[in-house]
Amino acid sequence: MPTVTTAETGLLTPHMPRLVLRWLNEEPERTARSIDGTVVFVDISGFTALSERLARNGRVGAEEITEILGQLFTRLLAVAYGNGGMLIKFGGDALLLLFEGDDHARRGARAAYGMRRELRAVGSVSSSAGSVRLRMSVGIQKSES
Repeated sequence: MPTVTTAETGLLTPHMPRLVLRWLNEEPERTARSIDGTVVFVDISGFTALSERLARNGRVGAEEITEILGQLFTRLLAVAYGNGGMLIKFGGDALLLLFEGDDHARRGARAAYGMRRELRAVGSVSSSAGSVRLRMSVGIQKSES
């Protein structure tokens, strides 16, 4: 596999997790890796019903749900980043995070707890289609190579 240039990784930046970009720069020929780390999956429940209600408003409703999710995830990601987490994937109303390095399992669990606390502080989310109380499900997996 050819070396990935800075120009090429710049083109990939908005679409690829930072971890993948780092790996491409470090060892572009490697196609698989085993790492020590903890993966935290966070799923927010309550957005589906709100999304369905806002969908009746067409484009305006879609923009509103995107803004609400963006504001919430900004707060939750600040907690994850503060504990050394890295966003691997964002999908709808879910986040996949990776914690590497010393004490990764403890930092991942602490981040999950902190994100749940942050969500409780947010309470109900209000929109033009009403309000909804959000909840959070978490899955944590520790891996050592």
